[in-house]
Amino acid sequence: MPRFEYQAVDDYGQMVRGTLLAHDERALRESLAGMVLHLLSAKECGEALSIPLFRKKVKTEELIQFTFPFRTMVAAGVPLVPALGDLADQIENPVLKDALQDVRRNLQSGAGLSDAFALHPRVFPQLYVSVLRAGETTGNLAESLSDLVTFLTWQEELSKQVKQATYYPASVLSAVGALIFLLFAFVFPRFLAIFKASRVELPLPTRAVIAVSEFFRDRGVLILAVLAAAVIALNLYRRTEAGRLRTDGWKLRIPLIGGLIRSLEVSRFCHFLASLLRAGVEVTHSLSIVERLVGNRAIAGVVRQAREELLAGGTLSTALRMSGQFPSVVVRMISVGESTGKLDATLENASQYYDREIPRAIKKAFAVMEPLLLLVLAVIVLGAALSFFLALYKMVGTMGGGA
Repeated sequence: MPRFEYQAVDDYGQMVRGTLLAHDERALRESLAGMVLHLLSAKECGEALSIPLFRKKVKTEELIQFTFPFRTMVAAGVPLVPALGDLADQIENPVLKDALQDVRRNLQSGAGLSDAFALHPRVFPQLYVSVLRAGETTGNLAESLSDLVTFLTWQEELSKQVKQATYYPASVLSAVGALIFLLFAFVFPRFLAIFKASRVELPLPTRAVIAVSEFFRDRGVLILAVLAAAVIALNLYRRTEAGRLRTDGWKLRIPLIGGLIRSLEVSRFCHFLASLLRAGVEVTHSLSIVERLVGNRAIAGVVRQAREELLAGGTLSTALRMSGQFPSVVVRMISVGESTGKLDATLENASQYYDREIPRAIKKAFAVMEPLLLLVLAVIVLGAALSFFLALYKMVGTMGGGA
């Protein structure tokens, strides 16, 4: 069914914008009239929706706060249209509120629940819509919503754990960079005139520090411009499919960090696939969804190859084992799930395993990184201080010998 972006007005003159499924513009006008809305303009948008830039995003926590009471109302037998209307009135985020009101209007016009949610991909992720569609098909919508609450809660907790673990190392690294810049750009240059006026042959460490300081002082703007250009170029390169694939592959090879990234992506794969299979989504279709949901393109390529292997008559565990990106314990559990016909249960077990291991891996990785960062800071500061003390010592010794 075609999608129409429309502008309408109600009897009070309030402007309403949204997206509605309708066979044609006449059907769209009739659907809006049934909702006491008068069509002003409409544009068929097909699959691509025009999304305004710089709109406020919907956080995972806000999505949980909507999904949980929605599940409760569905389980209690409350009709979908009034349930969505009541929940939309309580939502504070204007983007989520508008999306829910638009979903309600689409339901009133006869659209399916998952089709109405699919009109807002920036608000409701593809996995969310797919689980809803599976719940509609099987008649277990309340159970599917319960699975979504569990999944979204896990996703939010994982995000908080990663942010909490990276806060201190990121702060230390920022402090190290700022201190180095301040020392070489502002503090050390003040001593240059004193050392040069002394006409004393300075030690090699002091000459090295002076050279670096002068380089920062004379070419500081150039350095910042080069760094900014490099960051922009890297971001543009990462927007290409080849660039994203290559840079994501590099990330997996970074010592300490690469293993952590791989664990996070494998955990997401297990959670995503388990949620979809448990909701009743067919395995190859589930893999095509998971491929677009995992964050690392190198891992997404493995998922795509696994789907192709399944379509060719192979097994998921074989494809994952050949990639070398998935730990053997996960591959073995998936193999057991395939042989027993309980793949969703084994993936759930693998998810629980990673739920315990990832916080431990995060703490272990950053427990190693923190002393390394502090060591780098100490070497830089102590090395610079030592070079100046050597110069001052030599100046004092020369002055004492001359006296």
